[in-house]
Amino acid sequence: MKKLFYSLFILATTAMTLTSCEDVPAPFDIPTDSNDKPTEMGDPKGSGTVADPYNVAAAIAYAQQLESGEKSPSNIYIKGKIASIREEFTSQYGNGTFSISDDGSEKNSFLIYRAYFLGNKKWTENDKQIQVGDEVVICGIVTNYNGTLETDQNKAYIYSLNGEGGGSDTPGGETGTPKGSGTLEDPYNPAGVIAYINTLGADVESPKDVYIKGKVATITENYGAQFGNATFDIVEEGAEGTTFTVYRALYLGNKKYTSGDLLKEKDEVIVCGKVINFRGNKPETQQNEAYLYSLNGKSEGGETPQPSGDAKGSGTLEDPYNPLGAAAAVKNLTWTSNEVYETTGNVYVKGKISRIADKGTFTDGGTYGNASFYISEDGKENGEFYCYRILYLGNKKYESGKTDIKVGDEVIIHGQLMNYRGNTPETVAGKAYLYSLNGKTSDDGSGDDPKPSDMGTYDKPYDVPSAIAAGTVNGVYVKAYIVGYVNGQAYEEDARFTADGCEVLTNLLIAASKSETKASNCMPVQLPVGDIRTGLNLKDNPGNLGQEVLLYGNIDTYFKVPGVKSVTYAEIGGKSIGKKP
Repeated sequence: MKKLFYSLFILATTAMTLTSCEDVPAPFDIPTDSNDKPTEMGDPKGSGTVADPYNVAAAIAYAQQLESGEKSPSNIYIKGKIASIREEFTSQYGNGTFSISDDGSEKNSFLIYRAYFLGNKKWTENDKQIQVGDEVVICGIVTNYNGTLETDQNKAYIYSLNGEGGGSDTPGGETGTPKGSGTLEDPYNPAGVIAYINTLGADVESPKDVYIKGKVATITENYGAQFGNATFDIVEEGAEGTTFTVYRALYLGNKKYTSGDLLKEKDEVIVCGKVINFRGNKPETQQNEAYLYSLNGKSEGGETPQPSGDAKGSGTLEDPYNPLGAAAAVKNLTWTSNEVYETTGNVYVKGKISRIADKGTFTDGGTYGNASFYISEDGKENGEFYCYRILYLGNKKYESGKTDIKVGDEVIIHGQLMNYRGNTPETVAGKAYLYSLNGKTSDDGSGDDPKPSDMGTYDKPYDVPSAIAAGTVNGVYVKAYIVGYVNGQAYEEDARFTADGCEVLTNLLIAASKSETKASNCMPVQLPVGDIRTGLNLKDNPGNLGQEVLLYGNIDTYFKVPGVKSVTYAEIGGKSIGKKP
């Protein structure tokens, strides 16, 4: 799904008419005059909020930016007059289908497809029926359905009808602004979790559990003993326009429901679990991978625990971070993409395992040889830090037959930390390992600390051949000559052994000889955003070609070959760049 700057589109479409969109399939018949010229729409107006709803021209302009099959990431508000009625509201389905326009005519109308009635509820025989000419405000998800611009079936409703209901002059709260970081201490609101899910690919499950807080708006399936789960929508109080679907979530304690309080509208809940962008257009929790963490302030054991304790430690082996200290250490690190982000470098974090993530133990890790779990200072689900894809003792992949982990184990983690997507403190996958497990630092139980090789130190840096042979190694020095860059995605085909015409800022090629021109004898170097990239890239620094450079970073796969990544320090031409570790 393409990323749209929804909040800015109105600036580009203010003066737009239908005739300027000849390449966009029209969802309605374009009326013409005697010269067969299309009738122009009025100016788009509004921002799509309950306080400032779109007019129909703006709703059309908004929906025309959606790709076929794509839906708006959250509810929008549209104000107009009913132009025609395709399906009146009935008690059988509780919804209706009609078109609205800015002037009440059928020209340039927008289809409201199978929308619910006032209050986002199904229509009943006691409710009034709509008529052509009624003024309405519609709230809901809009979509480009194979070229037809419309509201998504059963995902929209009449917010107000001729000024009654939600109230055309009484907003009742803005549509939600994304808030929260998805932790227990700072849970997402519905708009916040939708914004997070929209960063995931279609049908991609979140890599971690997140927390979402809201009030129950509507209940599709309440808890029952047959399936043990429930489906319901939640909203943020004061921002009722933005709803999030909690789909088949388990009950308190992450267990199937057998007995307990049933949900009712306006209950305050915190939901914990995996989320997914179902089919690329429906943000929701993953079926049976989320649960009701708290219901009206009570978790399975009573009151919802509040984060406690202080951030402690300096990240050294002698004074390791506690979990809150680790979270604080990455709070201000920048995140650009999966390829470009800041890390702390190698630090130590101490805690007790409080939860095992889905398929998180070393045994479950199978051929990957790693584990994912949460730690806290006391082993309880409070003040946790996420240890993601941690290698085993000795910084090695786990081998069958070794001791596995369990909740309550005391561990020290060593490696790099990051602020994933700018909102989740965690270890860098594959860049941290289990330094000690219940006081033991080796898998044979000897307790001996793993001894680092003397290769890769400042005084004895790797050269390119030894770095390639070393495999994955964190926090080492590599010394070599800059010989070029990679101008594309295919490493050998796109290798360029020159600085002439270079437009690439993100990488370098290094080799043992300044005259090397064979890619297989080189290593690619990823240049992170900041001083390292500014000082080393060949586009801005063509004179760096052929110079010897000392790099501090990690030896890891880059362009599918051994490379140098996460560089934090460099020396070239007698000057230093970055902070020496």
